[in-house]
Amino acid sequence: MNIEKFKGGYDKNFSYLIWCEKTKYAAIIDPSVESTKIIEKIQNLQLFLSKIIITHTHKDHYQNLTDFIYYYPDIEVFCHEKSTNIFKKYNVKSITNNEIIAIGEILLISLFTPGHYYDSICYWNKKNKILFTGDTMFVGRTGRVKSSSSDITKLYNSIYEVLLKLPSDTMILPGHHYGYKESISIKENKANYSFFQCKSLNEFMKVMKKFEENFKKK
Repeated sequence: MNIEKFKGGYDKNFSYLIWCEKTKYAAIIDPSVESTKIIEKIQNLQLFLSKIIITHTHKDHYQNLTDFIYYYPDIEVFCHEKSTNIFKKYNVKSITNNEIIAIGEILLISLFTPGHYYDSICYWNKKNKILFTGDTMFVGRTGRVKSSSSDITKLYNSIYEVLLKLPSDTMILPGHHYGYKESISIKENKANYSFFQCKSLNEFMKVMKKFEENFKKK
């Protein structure tokens, strides 16, 4: 499994280009970053871009989708089944929890993780222990719950009942560069940050409240 990250977009966003070395099939996780360098990479490596995979439908995570559609009009766009109407004029594919998306010989497992947003999905490559988390989990913290379609209870369950139960050496590749480094293991996140050390929903809510108070002071 080959991965190259691209940083830019609205707020230090990441787009990830992943490809299968054997078949040359490729996919993009979140078309959030300007397309030029990504398309150049695809062309230089002679890859076949077959899929765009969206972690959730906050606009910054798919704002450059039309650029890729222009160059690859038959590409499949994957998102949660509740949001397919947003992309209905494209070749959209709906997904829910625990489905498999194949990119050549690469397999991604969809993990429905609502909370930050109603349609948040993380994508897990079990073989290589890679987890694309969008805005559900960052280096050092979770996503925020500030939009009308956020839900802190669902976020707590997504973190503690889904993501933190994955193998601890799984590497997190988030949707933004908000931490002191670009990626982190689940083990390191759990060991060092209060967001991932809570014993209850109430404790998690207190951690989030403290974070928001400090965030507003910046």
